[in-house]
Amino acid sequence: MNSIHIVPAQPEHIEAAVQIAIAAWTPIREIFRRDLGDTLYDAFFTDWQSSKRRDVTDELLSGRGFVALDGNTVVGFIGYSLSPDGKIGTIMTNAVSRDYRGHGIGVRMYEFILNVMREKGAQYAKVLTGGDDGHAPARRAYTKAGFSASLPSVTYYREL
Repeated sequence: MNSIHIVPAQPEHIEAAVQIAIAAWTPIREIFRRDLGDTLYDAFFTDWQSSKRRDVTDELLSGRGFVALDGNTVVGFIGYSLSPDGKIGTIMTNAVSRDYRGHGIGVRMYEFILNVMREKGAQYAKVLTGGDDGHAPARRAYTKAGFSASLPSVTYYREL
């Protein structure tokens, strides 16, 4: 995968990145439905594809979004934000195309974005992910990229 290069996201990259995101989050949402049941799932995650589309589009076009390309094909995407004081960088929504997983592209994107944040003056980096089964691949990728300290988090849901 030496042909992969990472460039600033452009409007023409957005639809491919959105499709990668929806494909990556579909199994996660299926696990959410299984774990929460239909009623709670439908209350909290109805039309999640539209909100994912909006999030990916906004993040990638913010000036802090990048795509991984194989030639002209978008095979992954990643964005970041900085805290108001610029000391903490946060890796935002990111994913690699299913056809390109397992080739180290995710780790390359993380290394790239960590360097960008470092160049912007950030001293620390964080990334948020789920503790559920659906996010296990993301947790493995973040560990491979050198993230080690974590705080567990739980979200509870209840019908009223």
